[in-house]
Amino acid sequence: MTSPSTLRIGGMLVGYYRLCPRKAWLSLRGIWMEQESDTVALGRLLDGHSYDRSEKHLTVDAEAPDGTALVGKIDRANLRNGVLHETKKSRSCEDAHLWQVRFYLWLLVRNGVTRSDGSPFRGQLDYPLLRRTESVTLEPEHMEELAMTVTSLRELVTTETPPARLGKRAFCARCAYEELCYG
Repeated sequence: MTSPSTLRIGGMLVGYYRLCPRKAWLSLRGIWMEQESDTVALGRLLDGHSYDRSEKHLTVDAEAPDGTALVGKIDRANLRNGVLHETKKSRSCEDAHLWQVRFYLWLLVRNGVTRSDGSPFRGQLDYPLLRRTESVTLEPEHMEELAMTVTSLRELVTTETPPARLGKRAFCARCAYEELCYG
């Protein structure tokens, strides 16, 4: 189980929180259901085989304004063009995907990293099965929201009971935690 002193917030956890605070709470408790998920396995396969390997996987560490440790494991980065890429299977949880990429862009800002011309990095969601891309930017209001999300996750880690289940939503049926929440 994660404690406030060992908490390291990553992009996936931010996405979980945006999608479903209960999912974030469960993962903070070390309950990982994705190893059983065919959807996650397909996503890993897509990431490994869909794009040119000249682009690099990156791991970025930073610190939130409140001192919380942050870590980002970025699918691909085209450093020459200043674009971070995140590969997803479908757009079904697009809001969570957008916030995951914004989180990675925020980590670069927190570290003072810019493109070679001094402008901020951009993000891109790649949906290879759909043959679509979605551009992602980081605005000042997004950085404020990310700081508030970190604060909320710090509070969530100290909560003894999980947040209430969501009213059953369409994506819950495909969630690796669905049986645990509704079974």
